[in-house]
Amino acid sequence: MSNDVELDGPEVGTVDTAPTSGERVLVRRRRRRSWIKRRCAWFRRHKAITTLVVIALVLLAILIGWLLYLNSKLGDVRRFETDLGDNRPPQGQGTDILLMGVDDLDGSREVGDSVYEMLEAGTWKPGTARSDTMMVLHIEADHRAAQLVSIPRDSYVAIPGHGRSKINAAFSWGGPDLAARTVEQTMGIRIDHLVIVDFDGFKDVTGALGGVNVFVPRTVSDPRSGTVDWERGFHHLEGDEALHYVRTRYSLPNGDFGRIQRQQNFLRTVLEKLTTRGVMFNPVRLTRLARNLSSLVMVDDSLTSAKIRDLALANRHLRSGSFRFLTLPNSGSGMVGDASVVKVKPRQARAMFEAISKDQFESWYAHHPVSELPAGNEVP
Repeated sequence: MSNDVELDGPEVGTVDTAPTSGERVLVRRRRRRSWIKRRCAWFRRHKAITTLVVIALVLLAILIGWLLYLNSKLGDVRRFETDLGDNRPPQGQGTDILLMGVDDLDGSREVGDSVYEMLEAGTWKPGTARSDTMMVLHIEADHRAAQLVSIPRDSYVAIPGHGRSKINAAFSWGGPDLAARTVEQTMGIRIDHLVIVDFDGFKDVTGALGGVNVFVPRTVSDPRSGTVDWERGFHHLEGDEALHYVRTRYSLPNGDFGRIQRQQNFLRTVLEKLTTRGVMFNPVRLTRLARNLSSLVMVDDSLTSAKIRDLALANRHLRSGSFRFLTLPNSGSGMVGDASVVKVKPRQARAMFEAISKDQFESWYAHHPVSELPAGNEVP
């Protein structure tokens, strides 16, 4: 009887018990080591794929870091508050940006107070800064075309609160706000954003691009000195040479109108260079451009970093051939008292800007002559 009991009972050492925590840890470690060995074996058998994956991850990390750096540079762009008042023109299609060029944004040449400091402090001092270059850039809503309209600095217009005068006086008297209000009320187009460009900064831009090439169709001399200013032929513009090109006026046959064409031609050439593969896919050049951005421009506070990124992405397919480079309709120069001014054609100017604001410029242009930038080999 006792033998039967012993046979039916459990054997010594075979009693079912739950694994201890230490045993569970050992099991997990064995499984982990087994998984690692299998993966290592796989990587050894597929060395080429493993190398490619590692390279891709490293490049991705570099790209993310680079993009974060570029984004930080957008955050460094200086901004100023604006107040364009009431009774503004209606909102149009697309985006309208007023570009205003100054020669000394930071007051580094000690010709007056810093434009940046005055705008930052909100205490504009009339007469201490001026803008001799003013352009309206319109980007159509479908991002397929754009118009850049230069406004001659001597355009004789009504300046809100100041009577009639040359349009460059608006910036001098009241800064970018007054300049924008003058453009809106004279041209009938609503300005979405304001950008102040330091022409001195173009030296750094052309350097970052590796320079641009332009063709001068005929030799011209400076009448003040009688010396040759520009030889006929191709010129490589970089640094001070680029500044001299866009500032030249006295030696050109059409004076300030010739300078407008040179400025537009320079911008067209820069745009062509920017959209080449040698720049678009060159991280070194793009980084240099981003680094110079904060010293080159100031923008209104509504043009945030996010909006700049959105504009850049939305218009990445725009090329110089998609642009129309135009000059404000006018009947040439004349005299008002002792001052030489440009006589604006107000009806034609407002009609043109109405068509532009409605993204209908091409249909208007087909039936209305307007001064347009000629081919590059014809710009004086």
